[in-house]
Amino acid sequence: MARSVLRVADQLTGIDPERCVLSGAGTTRAVRLTATQWGGARWLLGVPGFALVVGRLRRHGRCPVALPVSERVWKMWRVRDLSAMSALTAGATFIGIGVVTGAIGLAVFGILVAVAAITHRTRAHHNFWVTCVLRPEDSTVLVEPTHQRFDEDARMLFIRTVR
Repeated sequence: MARSVLRVADQLTGIDPERCVLSGAGTTRAVRLTATQWGGARWLLGVPGFALVVGRLRRHGRCPVALPVSERVWKMWRVRDLSAMSALTAGATFIGIGVVTGAIGLAVFGILVAVAAITHRTRAHHNFWVTCVLRPEDSTVLVEPTHQRFDEDARMLFIRTVR
């Protein structure tokens, strides 16, 4: 896996590589993400809601990013993401019911389910998805991890648009 750099100007004008960011296969489909200015550990961006909160803080910029993704890769990611978010919702429900009814055991169970779901989502994001970090000092977006073929396309695009 590689680390790829995309120009913000290219992203804003709809110019992006033509290969899937994770499989390297040619594709015409893309997903929209938000690159967030962040200097910390990459895995934290996989915690549900973390990138959204950081992106809204002062001195932390954000930028919309379109990344090409094959249908197969998208389906695999959605299954992992939906399973984690469903478990998180179930955990929050157990917590709410436990608090309202006074069933402390149910609330504790809900907390454990929620923590496990957040851990699963963060791990799935780190291992099977990409993070996009905005680097405003040079108007670029760092995408990692990426497939080698996507990185080659991104490199060629970067060189072509800089000239």
